Amino acid sequence: MLINKELFKTLNILYIENENELKNPFSQILHKLFKKVFFSIDGLDAINQFTQQQKSDEKIDVILSEYNLPSLNGLELLLQVRKINQTVPFIFITKETSMDLLLNSLRYDVTDYFVKPIDENEILRKIEEACFARQQEDEIIRCQNEIEEYLELINKVAIVYIFNSDMKIIYANNFFIELIKYDEIDLIGQDYRNVFHYEMPRVIIEEQTLTLQNGNKWQGKMKYLTSIDSLFYANCTIIPVFDKDKKINKYISVNFLTTREENEKREFKKRVLFDLQETKRIYSVAQRKIDELDNILASCNDYDEIKENLQKEQISNQNSYRELQELESKVKIVKDKYDLLTHGINKKISQISVMINEMRNIEERASKKVIKVSDEIKSKDLLISKIKNEMTLKSLKISDLEDVLNHRKEQSKNV
Repeated sequence: MLINKELFKTLNILYIENENELKNPFSQILHKLFKKVFFSIDGLDAINQFTQQQKSDEKIDVILSEYNLPSLNGLELLLQVRKINQTVPFIFITKETSMDLLLNSLRYDVTDYFVKPIDENEILRKIEEACFARQQEDEIIRCQNEIEEYLELINKVAIVYIFNSDMKIIYANNFFIELIKYDEIDLIGQDYRNVFHYEMPRVIIEEQTLTLQNGNKWQGKMKYLTSIDSLFYANCTIIPVFDKDKKINKYISVNFLTTREENEKREFKKRVLFDLQETKRIYSVAQRKIDELDNILASCNDYDEIKENLQKEQISNQNSYRELQELESKVKIVKDKYDLLTHGINKKISQISVMINEMRNIEERASKKVIKVSDEIKSKDLLISKIKNEMTLKSLKISDLEDVLNHRKEQSKNV
């Protein structure tokens, strides 16, 4: 039988056999095949060796053990090993054939079980198979750890969300939730296209959907709209994920922000557009000047006529300048007279203003006196009114008394 010698040369084996190593021919075969062989004839010594090697760089990769051992039997050794390492391949060699031994061995996850006499090639094949599977598992774990580390890093710097074959979002990382300003409960279950900005061209979204449904990766720039109507840009990669039947069951979208780059591009475009508009404006002004000059040249017959017109214009300007100077002199004289007159008027106005203020003060004092006298008159009127009322009451009382007296007089006369 062909065996993978290259694999064996990378492995360390712990071989436990209650027979002297030198007298054991199978031990010699193991020494030739394996990187290193650790040998023991005792279960307790074996567990000590295994424990020690687990702490070193030369870890034991597989255990091949006799069941009947001093100190610890094979099953007790298996139990102790599983407390330290639950995955290292462990193979029994024994004369025992009881069902209880087999069931207990399986309970503690024995890799395989060989009954003497043994087939050495069959044992080597099982060791190869078990170690290869173990290496594959270790590689898968290593890859998973790398993927988890990568995803953890991605989650810190990238927008990641996952949507199913119905295009509904089923996962969003914290970075995306923070940017999109949605509560996670509101975001999950939405059509993933709902988070795109409404200005995204429909043709791009349709092309993206068709590419994904055909099982292909899509890449491009996306413009997202947050729940508070702000926006951000991202370089987007969407990858379809297939199940074991090669059917798409979800899509993973990984995005890297480019908002700053897009803003810089827009600002650059604005500056370029402004520069173009300014250039056009300057060109337009220059063109008008050229057209005016062309019109002037077209209205003149020749250069001499232009020169003569310029001289006339210069003389006219000189005359106008002299007239302007004379006019300024006259204006200055008038201004001086006006200032003198204004000064006198201002003085009079100032005096009148003082008099008006004095009159206002007198008026205020008189008004106060009038108010005071008015208040006194009102007070006296009230007093007079009160006195009149009292006199009226007294008059009524006197009248009543007179009526009483007259009545009594009449009575006395009759008596």
